Amino acid sequence: MTMQRRWGTALIAMGLVAILWASPSQANDPYLSSQNSWGQGFADQWGLKRINLPPQRPTAPVIVAVIDSGIDFYHPDFKAETIWRNQGEMPDGQDNDGNGYVDDLIGWNFVDNDNTPWDHSGHGTHTAGIIAAATGNGKGIASVNPSAKIMPLKVMNFFGRGRSIQVAAAVYYAVQNGARVINMSLGSEGISQAEKRAIDYANSKGVIVVVAAGNSAVDAGTIGPAGLDGVITVTSVDQQDKRPLYANYGTTVEIAAPGDDILSLRARRTDFMMVEGPPDYKPGDGVVGADKAYYRATGTSFAAPFVAGVCSLVIASNPSLTADQVKRMVLHSASDVGTTGWDYLTGYGVVDAAAAINADPNFFIESRIASAGVEQPGGKYVLRVKGTTGADQFKRAWIEIGAGENPTSWTKVVDKIKKPVTDGVLGDFGIDILRSSPKWMIRLVTEHKNGQQRETRFLLNLG
Repeated sequence: MTMQRRWGTALIAMGLVAILWASPSQANDPYLSSQNSWGQGFADQWGLKRINLPPQRPTAPVIVAVIDSGIDFYHPDFKAETIWRNQGEMPDGQDNDGNGYVDDLIGWNFVDNDNTPWDHSGHGTHTAGIIAAATGNGKGIASVNPSAKIMPLKVMNFFGRGRSIQVAAAVYYAVQNGARVINMSLGSEGISQAEKRAIDYANSKGVIVVVAAGNSAVDAGTIGPAGLDGVITVTSVDQQDKRPLYANYGTTVEIAAPGDDILSLRARRTDFMMVEGPPDYKPGDGVVGADKAYYRATGTSFAAPFVAGVCSLVIASNPSLTADQVKRMVLHSASDVGTTGWDYLTGYGVVDAAAAINADPNFFIESRIASAGVEQPGGKYVLRVKGTTGADQFKRAWIEIGAGENPTSWTKVVDKIKKPVTDGVLGDFGIDILRSSPKWMIRLVTEHKNGQQRETRFLLNLG
């Protein structure tokens, strides 16, 4: 079994469904409008402001499973109705709904194998609060989607450790009990086959799985579950939209969200940064407020729930959307930051809630360079570029190069890519053109039939 650890240092009528909308402008939560509460010099809830919540948010309930260390379900900034209730179960010592879990009224504790997913660590409460803390109640913080239903599934102990078999079991539970979105702010070295099978199952049932990229400053593709197919892998950005040095990166990174100094809920008598925080962390440094009911923490653990929350908002705006449509809407509407286009540090960019809700569910343009290197097909040396190009209505693509890290001019070296390519060879070109500079920027441009383009860039360093 693979050992896991948390990633936290870190009325519109629509078919037959009536969707209600609530306005964030009505929120009177003190921390939403305050700043400098711990001497930081920026807004206390800068992350929530950064993701661009729409003027009005849909309020249709969407079940979001939080697979983590449990939840403080008595926290004063959670509404009672925010916690998911298993309607098929009664507190009578019987497995009324026949799902294999006795009295699983609000979820399950896979660590102790009982029906009380209480949070002794604080990590799960913090994560869940970002998604669905009570909003407009005149206290504490606001959240991404206060109408979401949180299904707490405890797989992590006090020290933030758990086992992949428990994580996998929690995924199956979430899917079989109605979750539309799963948030997993955890990870481990290597890929767990148990988790892979569970996530494949979730995908087959149309459930969106959002995972944290991790905080080890390594390729996220080498760890689980961030390196698995079928998940939205989320890295973090700071207040300047930069990837922090701790955040994992790589070709599996899909999107970014705020992850530095994120304020959320504190489970009572917890201080999880004592266990996994930096060496200079002092007891209570993360605790915020006279009532000590709030907590600030840093890590990709706290970027992932922003994306999970936005996914739940998109579903709430139109519950008939498929998981693939929701993913497209969230990923392809992200706010581009850093290197132009998709890049291995921030994916498509920072999640944008308003843009995601208003996106075309079928539209996408894919433009990624995975690698570029010298090869010798047929006996002749060429620079081979590999990656992906495509669109829902693909017109064409091409490759250009420019000298240096910030080219002032471009030369087209591969013209007329006429068909989509998925994780394959995009094109070859002669290496003689590269002799004039030690560094080259390679640019792949993909064009949609409507004329819209998406590009990605790849720095080739010849030493």
